[in-house]
Amino acid sequence: LVIDAESKWGPVRTQAAAQLQREGRPIPEHYRWNWLRKSSLLGPLAIKCFGIAAEGRVQGMMMVDTASKHATLPPDSGKPLVYIEYLESAPWNVRALVPSPRFGAVGTRLIEAAVRYSKEQGFNGRISLHSLPQSESFYRDKLEFTKVGPDPNYEDLTYYELKAQQA
Repeated sequence: LVIDAESKWGPVRTQAAAQLQREGRPIPEHYRWNWLRKSSLLGPLAIKCFGIAAEGRVQGMMMVDTASKHATLPPDSGKPLVYIEYLESAPWNVRALVPSPRFGAVGTRLIEAAVRYSKEQGFNGRISLHSLPQSESFYRDKLEFTKVGPDPNYEDLTYYELKAQQA
């Protein structure tokens, strides 16, 4: 999954970013990600990778951790949750990279998968993540995550949680 995605996504990502730069448009913050390097984090128990495939290609991927993070918001403070390490749609599905994305709602479907996985793990749908600045409105406004705030221990990225009641 990871090898297939990165071999197809990398060149498209690079080409689209170069085009955006030529046009003076902002480049998505995740465009330098390399899923092959990220795969070194995968482990037998705590860290898993999920993907969505359609038309013979990976359309989106997400890496989650079920062991290192706990809820910070009441009433679930201290309870385990599924932490989303990385989430990315294929470059041909990102409106900032292409004028007409092939598939929409890939990120939303991956978040739904994280909630389902959280429930399977007995975490009642609790999930969390640190958001890249360009993605904050997606998590806060569209998916209605609760904004916890900037995390000085994580590059000052904003930390968000989806409580069990929200899931």
